[in-house]
Amino acid sequence: MRNVTIKDIARQLNVSTTTVSNALNDKPGVGKHVKKKIIKTAGEMGYHPNYFAKGLVSRKSHSIGLTISNISDPFSAELARGAFDRADELGYTVMLFNTGYDLTSETRAIEIMQANGIDGILLSTVLKNDPNIDLLDKIKTPYVLVNRLILNPKKTSRIDSVSMDTYGGFYDAARHICRLGHTDIAMIAGDMKASTGITLTNGAMDALTDYGLTIKPEKFIKCGFSRTRAYRAAKKLLCSGKRPTAILIQGDNMALGVREAAFETGIKIPEDLAIVGYDDISIASLAGIELTTVWHDTYQMGANGVQLLVDKIKSEDHKGVSSKMVMESKLVIRKTCGYHSGGYIKD
Repeated sequence: MRNVTIKDIARQLNVSTTTVSNALNDKPGVGKHVKKKIIKTAGEMGYHPNYFAKGLVSRKSHSIGLTISNISDPFSAELARGAFDRADELGYTVMLFNTGYDLTSETRAIEIMQANGIDGILLSTVLKNDPNIDLLDKIKTPYVLVNRLILNPKKTSRIDSVSMDTYGGFYDAARHICRLGHTDIAMIAGDMKASTGITLTNGAMDALTDYGLTIKPEKFIKCGFSRTRAYRAAKKLLCSGKRPTAILIQGDNMALGVREAAFETGIKIPEDLAIVGYDDISIASLAGIELTTVWHDTYQMGANGVQLLVDKIKSEDHKGVSSKMVMESKLVIRKTCGYHSGGYIKD
C-alpha cells in the first residue's frame, strides 16, 4: 500500500496542494475551519510527513541530539524518556549519547552530531566551566542545557536552559533532617565540577548553618553520582567509630547504594540511621524502600528542554534573549528519615 501524499489530501478536499502544505506545516494563509478540516482528513487518510524529503528542501534533518551521563541511572533514563516523547510529538528524532561522565566523550558526541547534520543539541552533561560550550558556539548549532548549567557568568546569561531548583530542594532536605534533631550529619555528594553538585551542596550547607551545624570534612564524601562509589563510601563511614546519625545523599541512585551498605552492616533505617535522597526516582516509593527524597519532574524537564530547543531551531534569530526555566523541587517525606516515629523536635 502506497503512502498517502499531500496531493491525495488536496484531491480529496478539492483544495490546492499549497493550501494543504501550509495547513500541515502551520503556516499562515489558511483559515481555521479549512485548516482543521485538512488536519482531520490527513489523520483519517493515514498521512505521515516525509521528513527526509522535507529535509532536502529545508536543509533540516528534523533530528536533535541528547547527551546523558549514565544511561543506567533512572534519573537519566527518565529525562531521556521525556525528551524522546516530546521530540516525537514535534516530528523530530533523537540521537542519544551516553558520555559516562567523561568530558572527552561529550566532545566526541558533539562532533558526531555535527557531522550527521543534527538541527540542535540538548546537553544534560555539562560541567560548570565546560569547554565544549566554546565548541558549540563555534559550530553555531542551536543548543539548550538541561539539568546541569554553566556557572561562568560571562557565558551563562546568553545560554538557554531548563533546570530544577536544586538549591531550594536540598535546603529543605537538610532543614528537615535538622528539625528531626540530628546534629551528626554526613553528606554523600555528587560531582563538584557540575552545577548540580555545587548547588545541592550550597543549599544543604546553608540550611545546616541556619541551625548552627556543620559537616566535618571526613563526612563530606564526593561520589560523582555513582551508586557503587556511594555504597563503598557509606560502608567505610558506617563501619568507622564515628558514624553519623543521618546522611544527606545528592541522588536517589546513590541513596540505594547507601541503603545497601547500611543493611550489610546491620544498621537499621531509620532507627539507627536516617537517610534522605534527591530525584524521587520511580522505585523510591516502592514498599520496603520508601525513601525520603526531593521530588522534581524529571520527565517534564526533558520534554521542556526539547520544546525550548525546537523553538530555538525554528527561530530565525538564535542570538536573541536567552530563556531560562527553573522547575519546582519538593520534599517528599517517607519512612527512611524517621519522621513518622516522632515528628519534628525543632522548629
